Order: sequence, then structure tokens, then C-alpha cells
Amino acid sequence: MNLQQFFNKEGYDISEKLYWDKYITIWESWYRGKVRKFHTYYIYNGATKVKMEKKSLQGGKKVSEDWADLIFNEKVIINLKNSEDTENLNKILKQNNAIVVINQGVEKSFALGTGALVVSVQDIEQEENILDVTNSKIKLEFVECKKIIPLTWENQQITECAFVTTKHKKGQKYIYVAMHVLNEQGNYVIKNYMFKGKYSSFVEASEEEKEGFIAKFDTKSNIPWFGILKPNICNNIDTETPFGISVYGNSIDVLKGLDTAYDGLDNETTLGRRRVFVAEEMLTYDSGEEKMVFDPNDISVYRLPKGFNKDSMIEHDSPDLRTDKYSSAVDYQLMLLSLKCGFGKERYKFDGGSIQTATGVISENSDMFRTLKKHELIVESALVTVIKAIADAST
Repeated sequence: MNLQQFFNKEGYDISEKLYWDKYITIWESWYRGKVRKFHTYYIYNGATKVKMEKKSLQGGKKVSEDWADLIFNEKVIINLKNSEDTENLNKILKQNNAIVVINQGVEKSFALGTGALVVSVQDIEQEENILDVTNSKIKLEFVECKKIIPLTWENQQITECAFVTTKHKKGQKYIYVAMHVLNEQGNYVIKNYMFKGKYSSFVEASEEEKEGFIAKFDTKSNIPWFGILKPNICNNIDTETPFGISVYGNSIDVLKGLDTAYDGLDNETTLGRRRVFVAEEMLTYDSGEEKMVFDPNDISVYRLPKGFNKDSMIEHDSPDLRTDKYSSAVDYQLMLLSLKCGFGKERYKFDGGSIQTATGVISENSDMFRTLKKHELIVESALVTVIKAIADAST
């Protein structure tokens, strides 16, 4: 059995997720910074094809990382009406390393288009049909886009959702499926399933392996125990899908241009280095001291082809570098990337051979400030939902 067969058996159609996977794969490859069909290429040198590897500036990673740092960082403060409740909430968040989890979650969500913060209760003791939560703990975790399966949605808002996670125990891979669905009373019920094997082929775990596993948990609340994270950008690929679009989803051509310019700059430096060509007899041993005239490990020294006379025992090749032009090309592509991804024109600059973040203060009139406030709307909504879920789980 595979995931599609499992959900079909449960009465759910996950074709939307299967269709969207191809876009997630594209954005994930640019997030990693190495795209197989782009960064690997061949050049014909007149005799054979030479395999080349294009350098990458990791533009997709940088853009996602910067938006995450701007939206959720250590300066974010969450306060509730009651100071005691605020203290308890902060304790739970600290136990879950929430600042890191949420920050990295926002980064991955902006890179792949969608992500989710999910609340659960761990270490519940069960005796027959009675659940004892005395020693339980609240867990907050991030689930990336590839493991999110929307079940019910309207106007891009997901109301019922399944989350697929994995764990490894004693060399065995276990697949966990948590389905957050609404019951007849309008409250959320979490249905848990445990399998072992691979996504493409798995079987249900044995009762012994399921020891301590809670198959069904009624939250008795109409508040979802998950919050969806995504950039506040209209999806121009599919206007009806619940999935969001990557923050650089419409900037792939710019990312290609950036890496092409950077690779050209690197090649210009490598191919334009100074070379010394010497006659073959000068690379042999000296007849008197039995020593090489030139160091054989000196990579700047090359052997001249046969046919040169003694008047040309040593030739120099020192071409002029075009690094200034390539640097300008990199700077231009960085400006385009900054503009396309909502930072305005001045976020990135190529200065002194490295990417630097502009140090100017963000004004309320800047493109970056307006886009930041727009993205914060969705992230704030997800955080409010998750905090309410933590409050529910704590009672």
C-alpha cells in the first residue's frame, strides 16, 4: 500500500497534492542551490564534450532566510491577557525551542510555498478507553510542504488536513499519518495511523510496535491544532489550490541569470590567471646538479609544444581580466532578485567579492516594509491559531 491508496481507502482524493509535487520539487532544488539540468552542463572543446558544474550563489536560500529573519526572530514577543498564562505559554514555547522551530519553519515555507506548525500532546497514558494526560507534554513541530496533504479547503483556506511524518527506530522506518478532521459537532478529531516501510510501499505496524500509540484523539474544540504558513502572494499557477507559491516562484529566470553571471566571474578569474610556457628541455633535469630547472608542482608553468626554437624558451600569457564587467552583471542580477522577491532594489549588493545585506533603515514607504507587513498577516494568523491550540491542549 502507498499513500495514495491509503487515502483513497479512507475516502479522500489527494490528486491535488500529487499534482502540486512537481512545483515543490522545482522550488526545493533551487532552495538547495543545485539544479541538475541547469548547474550541470557540457562544453564541446573540439574533440569531446566536457562536463561542467556551474557555481551557485544560493539565491533561493538567501531570499527565504532573510524573509524568515525579518518576520520571526528573537525580538518577537507573545503576550496573553493574563500574566500567568503568558508565563506558562512561554515555558511551553521554550521547551519546544519555538523560536528556532518557527523561524526555520517560515524559511522553508517561503522557499517551498507552504508549511505548517502542528500542535500535539505527547506521553498520554491510556487505560482501556480512558486517557490520562497528567504526565503529558505539549509538542510544537513544523511540517514541511512535501508532508502536508490538504483534505478540505475553501477559498485557499485549509480546514481539514493530514500530516505525514517519519521516525526511525532500531533501523526501521515508521510512517505516521495524523488526520485533523471535523466531527459532526464541529470539533476537531485527530486520527493517527502508524505504518512501517517506504512511502511507495508500507504495511500497518504491529500491535506490539504500536504500544503507547493513541489511534484517535478528540480535541473537543473547533480550533484547529495546526497553522498554515505561506507567503502572502497570489498563486498565479493555480488560483484554486490551497498550496502557496514560493517567494521566488516567479524569479527562477533571475536565479538562473544570477548563477550564470557568478559562474562567469569565477571562470574569468580561473581561466585568466597568469601562465608561463617553457620549452621541453627546461623541464628536464639539470646535467650538473641533477635537479629540475622548474618545480614540477608549479601549476603556472606549462610545456611548450614541439617546434619552438631556443629564442622562445620562455613565453608568458597574462590576459586582461574582465572581472569588472562580470561583477556588474552579478550586481544587476542581485538587484532584479531583490526587486522580484519584494525587498525593493537596494537589499543586496555585490561589494568586494561577496554578497552584503544593505544596512539602510527600513522606512514605512519602502517596498520592503510594505511587503513585510503583507507577509506578516498570514504568519500572524497561523501563530494566533497555534497559540489557541496550545491553550486548548493545556486545559
